[in-house]
Amino acid sequence: MPTLHISHPAFSGHKREETVHFYRDILGMPVVLLQDNLDVPAEDHFFFDAGGDTFIAYFLPKEGAAPGHSGPARSGWGWMDHLALDVEAASLEGTRQRLVAEGVEVDGPIDRGYERSIYFRDPNGVTVELLAWLTPVPAGLRQADVIRKAQELRESRGSRLVEDEDVRAAIAALRA
Repeated sequence: MPTLHISHPAFSGHKREETVHFYRDILGMPVVLLQDNLDVPAEDHFFFDAGGDTFIAYFLPKEGAAPGHSGPARSGWGWMDHLALDVEAASLEGTRQRLVAEGVEVDGPIDRGYERSIYFRDPNGVTVELLAWLTPVPAGLRQADVIRKAQELRESRGSRLVEDEDVRAAIAALRA
């Protein structure tokens, strides 16, 4: 069965107002769905628009309800390590500055070979990565195809990591 794309990761949180402020106001993801959590009556189900028909879902306590039973998010086996979101390179530094101004601790930007990333935690402890490709994938090409071809080129070079040169060469090869 071929999949289309990831619809949404779904998180459980305990900081309702802080979470809504963080995703909607700081990261600029509008709330496109807010309804009852059909499985837990004391929670609401939020969908934040992450762009490209993808969403971040959050189950958060209803206004005035006590927080749920779970603790802050953590990385490790059996847990999600982080949520990565593609952003345009031109917005990465401005977003980093906005996060810092809001009192959010930010790591980066970090060089990841063909991309630059910043990392931070949301109000519920989920690690979020914002990443910007150094050479954006042009319209008409799929990221998966570019990454697959860049991986082949990296292996043929004998390199440990995919670099921007591999991405540029992959794009050229796919357009040929």
